[in-house]
Order: sequence, then structure tokens, then C-alpha cells
Amino acid sequence: MRGVAVALALCLLGAGRQSAASDVTISPEEVHAGCIHTDLRACMISLGSAFWFDMNLVAAQIARRNERDVNGRTAHRRIVINAKLPKHTEPIEITLTLASPVPNDEVVSVAVVLPESPDLAHTESEYDRTRLYDVASVVLGKRCPQLDKMALYRFYENDIKPHETGKVDSEQHGSFAQSRRVVDTPKLPFCGALFSLHHVAEWFGPPDVPGRFLRRSPAFAVSIITIE
Repeated sequence: MRGVAVALALCLLGAGRQSAASDVTISPEEVHAGCIHTDLRACMISLGSAFWFDMNLVAAQIARRNERDVNGRTAHRRIVINAKLPKHTEPIEITLTLASPVPNDEVVSVAVVLPESPDLAHTESEYDRTRLYDVASVVLGKRCPQLDKMALYRFYENDIKPHETGKVDSEQHGSFAQSRRVVDTPKLPFCGALFSLHHVAEWFGPPDVPGRFLRRSPAFAVSIITIE
């Protein structure tokens, strides 16, 4: 929690003034507040209680969150956090989107890139490796205080996956083909929030490459789960 105090000072002061970490008071309610439609301060406390991340990078983003561009429009309403669970090395990318117009510190959505895509998971142990529950339980916080792990996994397996719609495009470059698949879902309700998926995969080869071989080919793939 030491690094969280830095971000909290920026959230509270807003003008870039510095404050001692000991001046920041953290309540138990804020630790479990979560991030969906909560204040940035409480969201950062919740994340800081569960994850490790570089507060120098995060604090710089928080400091400029209310800046406008040269045309007077909101410029920076996203805060990207590259996090890890304690005693784990797998990266978890968490992107907070703040409400507009500025100034407004309400977090309206959280986009997450997990270490492994839940689309490839089917068993409890496979879903555990994605860290879906670890992230969702913190992000949902007080909106879903009794989040059941298996209920979350069944929601992804039985609600999100059947609603996936995909499109595949392919370009030919001489004798080589480059293919791209985009998968999206609508916003689906679960435990006081809305979940959606955006998945992009690119690979060198024809568009009909079986999915089970995709991880073995020179490919780029990213699955973004948005909670709002």
C-alpha cells in the first residue's frame, strides 16, 4: 500500500502539490470499494491492496488526468496500470476510463488484459490460470461483495462465449497470407456490472488455420475484457 499513497495524494490535491504518505487516511470501506462507478481514490486503494505496480508511471498519468488539448477537449481520461499479483510474475494490464467532461474522477469502465485468455479455458484450474477471478473480484468490489468464483467462470463459459461473433480478413502478400480475426460480444450483465469482450488475433497464414494451432504460429493475439 506504500505506493498507493502517492497516487492518493495526487487524486486529492489535483494541483501537483506533494503530501506526506502519512497524511493520507485509508478506510476499510475504500479497500473493498472496487472500481466500477466509484471515485478514482477508492479504486486506486482497492487495486493497491491486491496488486503490485509501478506507482511512478501511474502517478504521472493521474497528475495529467484533467488536462485538455489545444482545442479545449478532454485529452487524458484513461489510466493504464501494468500490474502483477504478489508472488506472481504474469502481467495484467488494467485500463481505467474516467467520466467526462473534466474534472470528474468517477471510474466508468475498466478494461483488462489477462495473462491467458479465458476463451481457451474450460476447467476450473484453466480459468484460475487466467486470473479472471482475481481481477474481477477486486474491480467489482462492493457491487458484488460475495462474488462466487465458479459462478463467474460459468458466466464466462455459458454467457460470454456463446455471444461471441467473429470476422476474419486475409491479405495476400506475394506467396504469403496474413490473416486477422476480430471477435466481439455485446454487453452482458453479471453481478451488478456489464461485461464485454473484444479479441483480436493476427497470424501469417490462410484464414482457415485451426484455432488450436494459433498459439504455435507466429501470431499476435489480445483479449480485452471490459467491465462497466
